[in-house]
Amino acid sequence: MSKSRAALLREVFAQGFRTPDWRHKEPPPVVPAELFFADNEDNECIAINLDDHPGVGFFRDKLKEIAARPEVAAVLVNIYDLDPIIDGAWPYAENVHILTSAPEDLVQAWAADLRSDGAGEGWPYGEPHKLPPAAEGQRWWWLSWD
Repeated sequence: MSKSRAALLREVFAQGFRTPDWRHKEPPPVVPAELFFADNEDNECIAINLDDHPGVGFFRDKLKEIAARPEVAAVLVNIYDLDPIIDGAWPYAENVHILTSAPEDLVQAWAADLRSDGAGEGWPYGEPHKLPPAAEGQRWWWLSWD
């Protein structure tokens, strides 16, 4: 197991990983995008529903560009499923979360560039337990690929 994958799994388990649990309303853990994508070559770890998947490197590069923007405070990836790790693959992410002061039209443009179904404000599975704080004027957005 690579050091990067081991660090990712340690962070996921430190947050008390649970798949989204509708009875207990437990949100999935989130990790920094740079941790999720470090040494990650598993094309099935994100946006698996895309018919013409551009590869994990596409998402790593695009999200790195977004994270480097001055109006972006954080880019996180939720960990939705750990079943793939049994076979040595990366955990599966269903959403990407962006903390930003950017206007909605810009966030929607990022979503389109990432081939997402669009951006929504807030948290689709409830707010995770471990988050960087939002400053005044910043909002959390989520992107998914259904």
